Amino acid sequence: MPRSNKDAPTLQVDDVSPFMEAYRTLKANIEFASRRRPIRAVAVASAVPGEGKSTTALYLASAYARAGRTVVLVDGDIRKPTLHQVIDRRRSPGLTDYLLDPGMMPSYVLTDTMVGAAFIGAGRSVPNPSDLLASERMTELIALLKQAYDMVIVDTPPILAAIDAKILAAKCDGVLLVLESGKAREKAVLKAKTELVQANANLLGAVLNKMNRKALDPYSDYYGK
Repeated sequence: MPRSNKDAPTLQVDDVSPFMEAYRTLKANIEFASRRRPIRAVAVASAVPGEGKSTTALYLASAYARAGRTVVLVDGDIRKPTLHQVIDRRRSPGLTDYLLDPGMMPSYVLTDTMVGAAFIGAGRSVPNPSDLLASERMTELIALLKQAYDMVIVDTPPILAAIDAKILAAKCDGVLLVLESGKAREKAVLKAKTELVQANANLLGAVLNKMNRKALDPYSDYYGK
């Protein structure tokens, strides 16, 4: 993915750009893979912090929404959530609140986003996020969301930072591994891949993020300057 103007995942609205075209291509690749095996829930993870997984999750949701698909974005990074700040929506009530309250309906934690998608924030802080994410109620929530939306996108913690990412990846139909261009370390990437395989997660592929836009210059006239 091309590097955005800022490192923080603020939204760009220019549909005719290499930046948004990259996310449309990512969406198309997921749809191609879905022909072999239905993919309705995708976890977006990284090996280590700072590689741009939340940015990728946000813009991928935007690509689906702009294509007329119904999509819900779930902040599963309970330990260090950021999406609610980026899109200026509530953190709680959110995912943990729903998982802790058997009587709560999914509609209570859903809100809209700036990208035209539904959103579920991380919820209030809890001491045992991995236990909640591993629960049957989490499995049931993903199933309910898949029935209600064309695509479910889950932002996870970094794989090597917490077991939460592996739990969520295994509960989704597939997982994308986000790598920062020029900074991803082979050892960390291989370890993250091994962790996903051990969790029996369906690794859809890697997303090379924060690419220098100069690398796209030979093609920039195609989109217009």
